[in-house]
Amino acid sequence: MNDKEINFWLNLSQEISEKVEEAITNARDDPKLTTITKIGADGTPTHKIDEYAENAAIEVIKNSGKSLILISEEIGKIKIGEKDAKNLVIMDPLDGTSNAMKNIPCYGISIAVASIPNDEGVSNVTLGDIEFGYIKNFPTGDIYTAIKGKGSAKNGKPMTLSNIKKASESTISTYIYRAKEGMLDKLCTSVRRMRLMGAIAVELCYVADGTYDTFLDVGAVRVLDIAAAQLVIKETGGVVTDIESNPLASQLDLLEKTSIVASANKEVHDDIIKLL
Repeated sequence: MNDKEINFWLNLSQEISEKVEEAITNARDDPKLTTITKIGADGTPTHKIDEYAENAAIEVIKNSGKSLILISEEIGKIKIGEKDAKNLVIMDPLDGTSNAMKNIPCYGISIAVASIPNDEGVSNVTLGDIEFGYIKNFPTGDIYTAIKGKGSAKNGKPMTLSNIKKASESTISTYIYRAKEGMLDKLCTSVRRMRLMGAIAVELCYVADGTYDTFLDVGAVRVLDIAAAQLVIKETGGVVTDIESNPLASQLDLLEKTSIVASANKEVHDDIIKLL
């Protein structure tokens, strides 16, 4: 991705983020904000707040003049623009919907971008092809960005990963309710601290900025939720694999899922894997 493309996606992501945040703020007085309006394209319930967020994001993208393929949580996969698409955008307009509805200060937006040869080239694109990632935690204002091969940043500044090497000394986040019974018993009694905030993209970025030592989901996390943040961790120098220690290579599809173990370094990553 060249400098012109990087600047375009940074500026567009910032505009999308601002409009989504504004839409959510303006919708706070809607008495139906937390009601379920439909089942989204991803098969999960869509709340009115999700519609406000996604509609605001899509409007910005449509006005950008860019032709692209968009995969978004509620609407699914759509083509935007009349020209042949050269980019695939995979977006979660509101990461942490429940937190947003309850004003728990950990929710935001996740935007990932990959290049495609044409409109028909989407089926061959995987997590490894993501070239640009953008996540914003709305309540804190923190913005995490990553460019494949060019590094990552938090609020425009480089991040420092944790140097914790042992699981017994680590702070981790894991979505326990998706694990098979007994799978995490040894892990839960071996680590020093566990946290669960309810916003996957934001929490993955906590690995990149040194807040967490590891984030893992041994069940089936949606590719949409991790597409941008996994690049942020990798470009910061962290380790991201599935629970078998394989590089993430899932197709960029709304319904595609994977396990994930994202750690600050190889030592703590390997130590965590041994406990699974």
